[in-house]
Amino acid sequence: MTIKIARIISLSLLCAVWAGLARAADTIRIAYSSVNPHALLVSIAEKRGLYAKYGLSSVVVYIPGGSTVIQAMVSGDIDLGQLTGPPGVAANLRGADITYIAMTDDRMGYQLVTRPEIKSTAELKGKRFAISRFASSADFGLRTLLRRVGTDPKDVTILQIGNEPERLAALRAGSIDGSVFNAPFGSVAKKFNFNVLVDAFALGIPYFNTGMCGSAKVMQKNEGRILNFLRAYVEAIKIFKTEPEYTLKALAQFSRVNDQELLREAYEYNKNKIPDIPYPSVSAMQAVVDPLVAAEPKLGKIDAKNFVSDRYLKKLEEEGFLQKLMAR
Repeated sequence: MTIKIARIISLSLLCAVWAGLARAADTIRIAYSSVNPHALLVSIAEKRGLYAKYGLSSVVVYIPGGSTVIQAMVSGDIDLGQLTGPPGVAANLRGADITYIAMTDDRMGYQLVTRPEIKSTAELKGKRFAISRFASSADFGLRTLLRRVGTDPKDVTILQIGNEPERLAALRAGSIDGSVFNAPFGSVAKKFNFNVLVDAFALGIPYFNTGMCGSAKVMQKNEGRILNFLRAYVEAIKIFKTEPEYTLKALAQFSRVNDQELLREAYEYNKNKIPDIPYPSVSAMQAVVDPLVAAEPKLGKIDAKNFVSDRYLKKLEEEGFLQKLMAR
């Protein structure tokens, strides 16, 4: 059975389960596309009973690949997705109405990693690089970093391999020459003698790195549910930042990583990047929109304001919820 067929079957089974749960008016169906500290927030909210605290029944599920999450969202099988900017923007350029209502990182955090033999960016031409899926965040990140170091993406081979563990396995096996991984990847690179050739965060590349999104029309029809989700989500951020020991244990369970050095490195790297109030950034989203539009000049100028909305978080701030939660 191919990976693609297996995913279709898995999604079909999930949809059957969700169809029953969706009869409950306050059920919210949430998907995340990668296993990292930012995606942990939706899991913390579930594990700590925060969705229930704010009147929601929740279904939280992992669907690998941002573009796959978008497909499930457009078809109505999920309500919200934890995603980077590119999958949603790419869908909108094809006529979807994906809107990002929260953001937890406004800088690209990918690191371009290669086999030990490849020691400089001058050696990248003609090499094989892995991503999760075309039009995914990993695809966008790889092409951006290649251009930053003077390599045309057309001069390398880009392969759809899968999520980060699958790409790491391919790199270790020598079946690819490199890939992009979410920072921090230094300890893993050192362990396997890989080379981190380019660090996007060190370059300070503006980017809508990750946040929460959904269909604008669906969210508008279910404003109360979205507000309650954000209440739970922001409280999960507070827990993430103020309860490090709990968060490290949750991250170990969530990621299935037991190496305490790697876990603490990931936690410390991300703790201060996540804002207390995760307002979506228009400028970070514009940094995603511009290169995608440049690839299709016929689209003309597109304003990133069309793809983000801060009205839900503003409403929580106006009612005093956020100030009370953060003890401001």
